[in-house]
Amino acid sequence: MQGKTVDQPSQSGDEQAINNQALKDQNQSARSEKLRQSYLGAMGIQTWYPRCQLSNALPARPFDWIKEDAEIFAASEAGTAAPASHVAPPQQKPQTDYSRTKPADILGQFMASATPAVQEAKPIEEVTPEPVKQLSGSVSKFRLIILPVNDECLIVAEMPHSGLNQFSRYHQRLLKDILRALKLSSDNTSPFREFVWPMSENRGLLSQLNQDDYTAADAVCAYLSNQYGLSRRKFVLLLGQSAARFVLDPEKSFEQLRGIQQGTHTNQWFAVTHGLNELMKQPILKREAWQDLSPLLPITLSKTLPISIASD
Repeated sequence: MQGKTVDQPSQSGDEQAINNQALKDQNQSARSEKLRQSYLGAMGIQTWYPRCQLSNALPARPFDWIKEDAEIFAASEAGTAAPASHVAPPQQKPQTDYSRTKPADILGQFMASATPAVQEAKPIEEVTPEPVKQLSGSVSKFRLIILPVNDECLIVAEMPHSGLNQFSRYHQRLLKDILRALKLSSDNTSPFREFVWPMSENRGLLSQLNQDDYTAADAVCAYLSNQYGLSRRKFVLLLGQSAARFVLDPEKSFEQLRGIQQGTHTNQWFAVTHGLNELMKQPILKREAWQDLSPLLPITLSKTLPISIASD
């Protein structure tokens, strides 16, 4: 009997501890939920509460619903007729105490209010800006080295877009050999300059221009004209695909531009061939480069047209 009298308070104390812990957990959960809702409200996030119990779902937490909201939902359900396409399935579940709002009713309310806005915005949709004509492909990226040889000759050579010190002494030595073969003497000690496309973000309004190939060609020609007087140069050597396309014609391929062709006036000649990097990596291309540039040699020597061009 004494054992029973001792165990009985122990059991009641355990139950009391369990109840206190459950109450403490419930209060802590409520405080954490309230704190979470305050955080969401401060961040401007809309909180959504469940309207009814879904099948195969955990029971929802109890919330206090406003009586006026329930009356509004009931009135909208009674006054709005659902379209035929949104009719509920033929099997009807037993109705609970809570009146479920049909999706068709909610959609009907929003569609009725949104219809005038769509009709008002209709004339605005008809006025669409004309798309800018662009070449196929992504934005072209290239780096050009501009080097004035003398008052008559200008060199525009393509270099890799990324990296530093791309125009090394090996490139300069190869370029001197090409000029020596064409009998073009260099009497200009001015340093070379670079033209990089597309424009970087720190160029102000220039970075907001269209970055297509046509704009790139206009930018290159404008830079060469303003800085080097492109129109007064008699010989212009274009070494590389980007140098040829964006100085002469961005719509033509490199193979169509290779060789010698006349410039904007009768005393100007453009010579197009492979870039310096390609000639260094593939020495076999030097034969093709000389075939492209050799027709320029008679002009530099005797100031006359090359035989191949005169025959045309």
